[in-house]
Amino acid sequence: MTGKTKKVIGAVVAIAVIGAVVGFSVNRENRKKTTVQTGKVEKKDLVQVVTASGEVRPRRYVNVGANVSGRLVEINVLEGDRVKKGQILARVESERYEAIQRQSEAGVAAARADLQRTEADVAAAKLAFDRAKRMQQDKLIADSAFDQAEAEWKMKTAQVESARRRVAQLQAQLESTRDDLVKTTVISPMDGVVTNLPKEAGEMVIGAMSFSPTVIMTVADLSVMECEVMVDETDFRNLKLGQEAKIKVDALEGLELKGDVTEIGSSALVRGSGSQAATQTALGANTGNQPKDFKVTITIKDPPANLRPGLNATADITTEKRDKVIAVPVQAVVVREVNKEGKVVDPDAMGGGGTEREGNTVAQAAREKGVEKDGVFLVSGDKAVFKPVKTGIMGETDIEITEGLAEGQEIVTGSYRTLRNLKDEARIKVETKGKKS
Repeated sequence: MTGKTKKVIGAVVAIAVIGAVVGFSVNRENRKKTTVQTGKVEKKDLVQVVTASGEVRPRRYVNVGANVSGRLVEINVLEGDRVKKGQILARVESERYEAIQRQSEAGVAAARADLQRTEADVAAAKLAFDRAKRMQQDKLIADSAFDQAEAEWKMKTAQVESARRRVAQLQAQLESTRDDLVKTTVISPMDGVVTNLPKEAGEMVIGAMSFSPTVIMTVADLSVMECEVMVDETDFRNLKLGQEAKIKVDALEGLELKGDVTEIGSSALVRGSGSQAATQTALGANTGNQPKDFKVTITIKDPPANLRPGLNATADITTEKRDKVIAVPVQAVVVREVNKEGKVVDPDAMGGGGTEREGNTVAQAAREKGVEKDGVFLVSGDKAVFKPVKTGIMGETDIEITEGLAEGQEIVTGSYRTLRNLKDEARIKVETKGKKS
């Protein structure tokens, strides 16, 4: 082997060694870097939406019941029938009320006869009094006889007044009885459609004057329909009257209805305390940290003919719209603690500060708590630098940045797991599309 050949071989070996060393160093440096996904800050149109579920119901409906108790002897309508105000819907047995009416009529007649008799007695007593008065003036009778005639007349007069009051009392009872008899006929209080008919002829019903009256049927005006939803308390502050909403009814797949917010509840309801007719939480009641909802009513525009009360629905209420605003993906915004020197505290930093030794005991020194701030990680060369920002409305996948970023800047957008633990000024490498390390 010539000397020239030895030199060539030595040079090749040296280059290989240097390449291996450089490659090892590069690999080691790459292993120290965090793999991230990045993107450019852009201007976008954002729509903020609050989603809530509930059910469809008519704006006007009446639970129709009997005003008197008894047995239903007839029902004149079927569920789904259209009815008019004043139309006879059902009848309650009336025999008992008819008997009471006849009894009351007889009582009134007897009282009027007594009144006529007492009025005749008064007339006779008045004649006797007048005659006694003339005789007393002519000194034909003693004063005691005159006094007796006067007392008799006054007593008869008082009996007439009592008889008149008796007639009025019995007449009032008769009117009440007649009213009860009329109420055995159940009539429609409004124009509408019979949407619920839980009772059948032959069943007993409890009247409206009782503690728990029976509902015979429900009559509703289906021309104006609403969607009543329960909105989480964290979204309540974004709601306003008149906001647009899109409604999807589970039973009407593929149909999207439109509406406007027309009513917002003023008091929070404990979640799970009831259905759409949930009772309002009593003021001062101890509900602890139980989640709360607010009842929101959306009036549906142009409800279709097949829309029925009680159907489950989901409403997307548009609470805000912004055009051409600086926006970033929602997951790109993270929260970091910033100390009084303005330095970012690492996410995995221990809750305490340093340690102090007292004798054989090691005491954990409390770390002064900093301020938590929203921010994103800007890409600066091969580093990720935390940049505090102020946020605005939140769209479906993006969030508005009102302060702290400019269009075109490159930021770290993922992954979520990486962003959760990413440190300020950490060295990074951008993940190649289609390949994950």
